[in-house]
Amino acid sequence: MAVKSNKKVVGIKSSTLALFEGTFLGILGFGVAIMHSLNTTVDIASETQSVLSGMAFGLATGIVSIIVLPLIYFSIGWIIGYLHGFVFNVVAETSGGLLFRLEDEK
Repeated sequence: MAVKSNKKVVGIKSSTLALFEGTFLGILGFGVAIMHSLNTTVDIASETQSVLSGMAFGLATGIVSIIVLPLIYFSIGWIIGYLHGFVFNVVAETSGGLLFRLEDEK
C-alpha cells in the first residue's frame, strides 16, 4: 500500500519562477519572430521591383527580429515571473501556504 503524506509549500524562490516564465515567453517570442520574419519578407518582396533585393532586405529585417523579439519576450516574461513569485510568497505567507498530498509509489 502506498504511503500518503501531506506537504506544505509556504514560499518559492522568485528567481526560479522568473527564469521559467522568461524562458517560456522567450520560446513563444521565437515563434512570433519567425512568423513576423516570413510576413515581412513576403511583404517587402512583393512591394519592390526586384524580387531578389526585396527578399534580401526582408530576410535581413527578419533575422534581426528573430534575434531581438525572443530577448524582449524573455525579459518581459522574467519580470512578470519575478512579480508572480513575489506575490505568491506574500499570499502564501499570509494564508498559511498550500497543502499538497503526496503519495509514495512502491
